[in-house]
Amino acid sequence: MNIVIIGAGRVGSALSLALSESGHRLLKIISRSIKKAERLALKTGCAFDGELVVPPETDLVIVAVNDDALYTVLHETEMADNTVIAHTAGSVGMDVFSEDMSNTGVFYPLQTFTIGRSYDFSSLPLFIEGSNDRSREVLLSVASSLSGQVFELDSDKRKYLHLAAVFSCNFVNHMYYAGKEISAMGGMDFSVLLPLIRETMEKVSDLGPESSQTGPAVRNDKNTIEKHLDLLSFSPDLQKTYRQISDSIIKKYSG
Repeated sequence: MNIVIIGAGRVGSALSLALSESGHRLLKIISRSIKKAERLALKTGCAFDGELVVPPETDLVIVAVNDDALYTVLHETEMADNTVIAHTAGSVGMDVFSEDMSNTGVFYPLQTFTIGRSYDFSSLPLFIEGSNDRSREVLLSVASSLSGQVFELDSDKRKYLHLAAVFSCNFVNHMYYAGKEISAMGGMDFSVLLPLIRETMEKVSDLGPESSQTGPAVRNDKNTIEKHLDLLSFSPDLQKTYRQISDSIIKKYSG
């Protein structure tokens, strides 16, 4: 299909490269940062622009911009009436589109993206939503060309999925950062924790998180918990976090 990407950040870059490699024709990369748009366009062999003007032959526009800029971008984009336009935001519904846009939707990849990393989309879950049959058909076709895991999910359910992703990815990564700081205080490099992290992920995959919990809190080992809290005296914020998470685990498994 003929596709235009609006946004040259992490999501826009990953999607542009994946779509180009899958045989779709990228017509243009549009970004308020011309330099980013140009760099991405050079990798995908398409045009680039800073203006929100979509070529009339475009089948699908994917808008991959920050949530706070999404409304403005969608309402200022100029395109043909028959072009399908979809955003990639997990926590934003269909009501963000202008009422005069008839073919709208969502193209949400459940993944954390970083510029410079490569991604295998073949097993990456893609969640789509369309305002009508044409939108659903186009989005399903494009999504299926990238991944074997494509699901239709409405906005209300997708918001819960996005929230679950924040807990499972963003919050967990923040805990890794805390682990790195704490291990450094003991003179250890963060790399010594990686085998533990990998085993935790494998166990979660094999057994499920509900059967994989270990540690002092699940045992309600108050003596160890108090020792840990004392060690965290250098950071009241980490003390508070440790106490809250430990209390949550104890409550979950005490029955």
